[in-house]
Amino acid sequence: MKEPFIEIYDRFFSDIYRYVYMKLGNKWDTDDIVSDIFRKAFERYASLQEQSSAKAWLITIARNTIIDFYRKKKDSFIGEGMDRLIQPFSFEEQVELKEDMECLQKALSSLSEEDQELIQLRYFAELKYKEMTEIAGKSEETIKTRVYRLIKKLGVLVKQCLEGEKIGG
Repeated sequence: MKEPFIEIYDRFFSDIYRYVYMKLGNKWDTDDIVSDIFRKAFERYASLQEQSSAKAWLITIARNTIIDFYRKKKDSFIGEGMDRLIQPFSFEEQVELKEDMECLQKALSSLSEEDQELIQLRYFAELKYKEMTEIAGKSEETIKTRVYRLIKKLGVLVKQCLEGEKIGG
């Protein structure tokens, strides 16, 4: 038996919100898009199969809603506002963290859109690899390998940036 929609909403709201926020970079658009995502999910709830992952299903709706949003808006950016997700720290820590976050943003933006999507699904939407297979249409082993390689690549790129080198160079 499927769980009530309100339980799915309560369990996954923050994950969906965080995922959308990473894509849009501002609270106002995120609030609007997330409410639209859950409206669409509620309307289509009957189509959710018992064996399907509700989180992967919601992320798929979120991805499509964000794509529609950008088609209407005709401008695209990914990862803007990542620094807004962190807790406040001391001034020194904020300066260091801001530099780290800027380097992470640069490193992320140097990846292909498909690679950015994998990182966002895994670390910002906190999907399991099995859930990612439903969205990406690739095998779990392929996704695990790609994410592992992407994390190593991001580490190298962030280190280059922090050392003052041009990313990728």
